[in-house]
Amino acid sequence: MPARLLPLGPVLLVALADAAGAHRLAFYLLLLAVPAAVAASLTCFGEALEGGTEDGLQALLAALALLLVVAGAAARAPYLVQGALPTSAVSALVAVLAVLALQLVAGLPSLVAGLRSPAERGYPG
Repeated sequence: MPARLLPLGPVLLVALADAAGAHRLAFYLLLLAVPAAVAASLTCFGEALEGGTEDGLQALLAALALLLVVAGAAARAPYLVQGALPTSAVSALVAVLAVLALQLVAGLPSLVAGLRSPAERGYPG
């Protein structure tokens, strides 16, 4: 579960930097989120290959988050010198935050199941 949400930290920092008006910093933070999103996407894809419909959904959401992070960085790059923030970059940021929130909600059942005690999972005690 933690590897799935690896890009969440940098993406939240991007939102904070944009809110503070530091668009250049937000661009570099978004570039930092690209490898994090790649790692999360590959982790989810590997888990999906091992089986489970929930893992397939996680892999799809992670791939979509990766696509949106790359699209957001590509939308910001031409405006880096001007220090402006294009609307397409804001849209990509909001969309990636929504996808990461969906990914978190979709992973809650497995997280809760992992927190149960061994006795509740059927293991002797």
